[in-house]
Amino acid sequence: MEIEQLINLLYRLKMADLNMTEIFKGQTNINLTRYVLLLFLHRHGKMTQTDIQRELQINGSAISRHLKGLENKGYVTRIRNPENNREVVVELTQMAKETVGNCGREPGNKVLVDKFNDSFSPEEIKQLSELLSKLTKLEL
Repeated sequence: MEIEQLINLLYRLKMADLNMTEIFKGQTNINLTRYVLLLFLHRHGKMTQTDIQRELQINGSAISRHLKGLENKGYVTRIRNPENNREVVVELTQMAKETVGNCGREPGNKVLVDKFNDSFSPEEIKQLSELLSKLTKLEL
């Protein structure tokens, strides 16, 4: 592969990411990264902001910005740990638990899943997942 081909491929990957995140936000009315945060907290329960940051590999300023946005919309609460004032403990609100619990059940969510399933075969989805995993692990 030549450098121009690589640049073109990476740019198309970036455009696909932008397209999918915009479609997701349009269907669910929430940013994809923030939804991933909600799902993560739903699965693991309350956690420190630092643990969430480490597990999801999101930088410090970004995690703070996302959690502040979720807190402002009533999806999470953030409280200082009384035993260690440097730690911030994050927990889902009841509204967030209901939102995550309804994931895939609302008509808007089904449109996105149906469109994806109509556009790709199960084998293509598996291949895409494998390629993205490889790409994510790529190091120089």
